Amino acid sequence: MAMPTCRLDHLVVHYLRAGSGTPVLLLHQYFGTCESWQTVFDLLRRHFDVVAPDLRAHGRTGDPGGRLTLDGFTEDIAEFARALQTHDAHLVGASLGAMVAARLAVTGAVRPRSLALIGAPNFAASSTSEYTRSVIEEHFPANEAEYAYLHRAHGPDHARARLLANFVQDSLDWPREMREWADGLDRLACPILLMAGDNDPVSPAGWLVELAQRLPRGEACILPRAGHFPHRSVPHLAGGVLLDFLLRAERSPC
Repeated sequence: MAMPTCRLDHLVVHYLRAGSGTPVLLLHQYFGTCESWQTVFDLLRRHFDVVAPDLRAHGRTGDPGGRLTLDGFTEDIAEFARALQTHDAHLVGASLGAMVAARLAVTGAVRPRSLALIGAPNFAASSTSEYTRSVIEEHFPANEAEYAYLHRAHGPDHARARLLANFVQDSLDWPREMREWADGLDRLACPILLMAGDNDPVSPAGWLVELAQRLPRGEACILPRAGHFPHRSVPHLAGGVLLDFLLRAERSPC
């Protein structure tokens, strides 16, 4: 599929866009691409103007070099949203994308009509450390061929030499900006959905529910028989919940 591009000051962003109406920004997980949203994208575009970019160094978006940081990802998407005039939008993110969406909303870089965070990480949970080790030791090697293909625009070794290397470096000592990604969520007036699978080690159900209860307009959804990426493992459930949330948020704006 041909993808439009958006030239920022320091890189070119590739993205998917379809539909009409209020913008919805979909922000994918680490190691993912905009295609990670495919099933959800096709559902939401019937009701919204859906925009799904490849984050920096992922998919076909450029890689300006240096450490891949939450601040860097966030600054990219803030500039991207301004360029596409989607700075007043529903924000949806998965894992890393959830953290980026949260920072965009809290800093006001994008005016959030709503915020949907899927598999939002709890770095204080011991299960998160266990999961990251399993990614490094088991999950990545088992899926390396797929990742190499997804990020082939950067060369055959990019997924391992660049993305995995950065992931390993972060997982040894999660940077403060990542550990504190949720700071300020309780000051947001928009509806916030926290979604996770019932078998998500990175976003434990009890923590997720407790976080939702601290938010003025927070709600939690724990999906059955799903892990860290329910929008991929159970898209028929995750997509329906997400669409319902977005349509309700449209009827009850901030």
